[in-house]
Amino acid sequence: MINVRKQILYWETGADEEMLNAKIMIENHRFLAGLFFCHLCLEKILKAHVVKVTEEHPPRTHILASLADIGRIKFDELQEQIIYEIQTYQLEGRYPENYPSEPDPITAQEYFEQTIILHKWLKAML
Repeated sequence: MINVRKQILYWETGADEEMLNAKIMIENHRFLAGLFFCHLCLEKILKAHVVKVTEEHPPRTHILASLADIGRIKFDELQEQIIYEIQTYQLEGRYPENYPSEPDPITAQEYFEQTIILHKWLKAML
């Protein structure tokens, strides 16, 4: 049996760190890297929710919608759209056939700001 509180804190702290990494990357015009860290932030905070609900280690997946389902998170339409868009920048994006195109600065900033909102909302529900 796992220490649920310790695991939630682990994933929550990791999400906070990735949010900071995303901020640094976006501020330095490293948009692909910044959005990768946005994805990682959301992945980790969703894994905290999975632990909370299942009282088990989260699955080794990077698919945000799947983690949200397991964690019983209900997104509104805008949140679902952001999750879908941010998913583009996940780890598999480093492979040539899945490499996302460089986002323009305005789009990157919008995704970053939406990630901040989602992160705070998800964190508040832990």
